[in-house]
Order: sequence, then C-alpha cells, then structure tokens
Amino acid sequence: MLDFLKEPEEPPEHFFSLVDEGIQGLIRFAALHAASSLNLFDLLEGEPKTPGELSIATGMKEERLLPLLAVLIQCRVVFNENNGYRNSLLASTYLVSWSPYCQNGHLEKYAVFLKTIWAYLPERLTGSPKVFSQKVFFRDLALPAMAENSLCGRLQRTVGEIVTMPEFASAKKMVDLGGGHGLYAIALAALNPGLEAYIFDLPHITALAGTYIEKYRADRVSTISGNFFTDDIGAGYDLVFSSSNPSGKSVELLGKIADALNEGGLFVNVQSDEGRCDDGYHALEWQLWTLEGEEKGKGRYSREQPFLTEEYRSAMSEAGFRIVHEKEIIDDYHKGSSVRMVIAKKGVG
Repeated sequence: MLDFLKEPEEPPEHFFSLVDEGIQGLIRFAALHAASSLNLFDLLEGEPKTPGELSIATGMKEERLLPLLAVLIQCRVVFNENNGYRNSLLASTYLVSWSPYCQNGHLEKYAVFLKTIWAYLPERLTGSPKVFSQKVFFRDLALPAMAENSLCGRLQRTVGEIVTMPEFASAKKMVDLGGGHGLYAIALAALNPGLEAYIFDLPHITALAGTYIEKYRADRVSTISGNFFTDDIGAGYDLVFSSSNPSGKSVELLGKIADALNEGGLFVNVQSDEGRCDDGYHALEWQLWTLEGEEKGKGRYSREQPFLTEEYRSAMSEAGFRIVHEKEIIDDYHKGSSVRMVIAKKGVG
C-alpha cells in the first residue's frame, strides 16, 4: 500500500524525455506548417522584418507571434537580426514559395495525415483506415509532394545517370509511363533539344502534369491520358521511363514496353523496394490509410511489390532486354532512403 513512497526503479527521465521529445517534434512540425500556411517565410525573405510588421501582415497578435518565432529560431529556419527577423538559408531554400526547392506541398501532405490519421490513432488501429479518394490523394497530396521531393536531389541524380548513356544524345522520342508530375520527362527534354517527350498517366493526373509543363515552358513535352495496363502506350520510342509506379514492376507490361521501343532503345526503370523496408514508422503509417476502391496487401500498390526479383530479371531477358547499367540513387526525403535504377537496352547487339 505504501509503494508510492519509493521512487521508481526505472528513472522517470526516460519516460518523460520520450514524451517531451515527441511533443516537441510535433510542435516543431506544426509551427513549420502554420508559418508556411500563413506565408510567414515569404514575408521573412530579404530584409529583416519587425514583429509589428509581421503582425500586421499575418494577422497574428504579437503575443502569439513572438513565441512562434522563438520555435522557428530553434528549428534554425529563422534568426533574429537587429531587432528584426529573417529567413535562414534553410528556410530560403525549402520554405519560400518561389524557391525551386520549396517543400510546402510536402508539409501539407503530412499535416493532412496528422489531422486525419495520427490524431485518431486508437480508432485507426481498432477500426477502419482513413479512406482517401484516389483523385484527391494523388492530385492534391501525393504527387505535389513527390514532385517537390524529387527536386531535392533524386531527379538530378537520376537524370544525370541517363544523360551519360550514349543512346540518350540521339533519342528523338520518349514516354514517361505513369509519369505523374512529369518532371523527369520535362528535365530530359530540356537536356536533349531533339527529344519529344510524352507523359502517360490517368486523365486526372495528366492535368496536374500540364501545370508543370506550363510552369517550365516545356513546349516539347505533351501528355497522353490512359491506363498503361489496358490502353495503347504508343510506339516508336527511343526511351521508356518508369519511376515509382507499377509499370516498372509488372512482368506483364514488359512485352508492351518492348514493343513500344525502337531497336536499341532504352528502358529506364527507377523503383523502390519498400516492401522489404523494416522502418516501423512507415510500416505503421502504411496500415492506417487506403484509397477508395483499393485493398492493400494484394500487391496492387507499387510499394507492396518487390523490385528486380529473379522472375522480373528473367522476364526482361525474355522480352528482349539486356541490362546495361544499375545504380542505387539516394532519395533524401527520408533518412536512409534510396531507389534502384536499372537501364536496359532492347536488343542484344
């Protein structure tokens, strides 16, 4: 009955530090997202701004603004200078809306997950997962975040490998299967002035790709709406590209891809192998949401399918492909993450 008079055998700091670190991480993320949503980082770009100026511009009272700025200073995205505040290089690079590396869409995706999944974790664990509309999920959350993430190194590294291939300089026509945002096709067309590039994806996705085509003024890049499993993907290509979608993991599609390529053409395939990932955080998240009309655990998602199995390698050979280059590409959006690039050439010559 008097056990409470003894101090715990397990030091309390072990428990409270676990809770404090979690809450502080949550607050840091919430502060970054709120500041981004309120355009605070745009306001802090350039000359230092006073609290009064920022209060008027954002509509925040100074008594709330000042502790928010203190949190942002701890995050190393803002610093105090001459009684004013301005962005650090970190914020200028990743949080200012006109930066080519802006990650506001990435923040928004995680904010939606926080509000709809993690805030209801007990219900998600014992009941139904969060169901997203496929159109809304890909158009508004997944693909904008993927586009932003890719620009932080993965795209540059991937494209850098492709342009070293002798066949790329003479390529005249390419298609990005399941191209999503289309940035890979846009980048490759920019690096080869003789290349016509096509982004093949579902109609609601090609509409999003169109916004990037317009943004980067990519006049030699077009979209094709369709389902690569059931529809014609075109022909006469010198390069077929697939990144992070089932078109690069489906044995059944290899024949269609080979038929679409000219002799000596390249099939560039960049995929993750997250089905074998032992990251507990992402494994848990994966179980807590789904897409309308889909069922996880049936191998329908690219993430669930292993890449470069012996079966897939054998099927590539049977379809007339010869692997000429393989490389691991670091993907900085998540610590320790990478994807595997495989470049195969049609024909044995």
